[in-house]
Amino acid sequence: MSHDENLHWESYLPAGWRPLFRQLLADLHSAGISVRVTQAKEKFGELRVYIDRPDQAAAPLIAAAEQRSTRMCQECGAAGELMVGNYLYATLCEEHGAGFTKPLGRPMISLNLRYPKDD
Repeated sequence: MSHDENLHWESYLPAGWRPLFRQLLADLHSAGISVRVTQAKEKFGELRVYIDRPDQAAAPLIAAAEQRSTRMCQECGAAGELMVGNYLYATLCEEHGAGFTKPLGRPMISLNLRYPKDD
């Protein structure tokens, strides 16, 4: 998929991370990596980019962009850090983080799988 076709996912991202996403797409294109972005979003204060298939060449570029997002305000792109407010995690600068506090740690995700009983 082309750079332009993947670019529509930019509108799903907070404004501060849009340049980071555009740079990721440019880096993928420059490296000759053709992947289709299937989703791009903010999750727990981090950029998440999903592609249509595993790609060993794309993975480190995507991981680097996702890691950079953890230090970049998702609202304005300035230096930021993970903050929490009303159970919402976001990476924010001092200005946009007003009313938020620093969490004790990264959010933890746990699954509780239930299987139907054999009757």
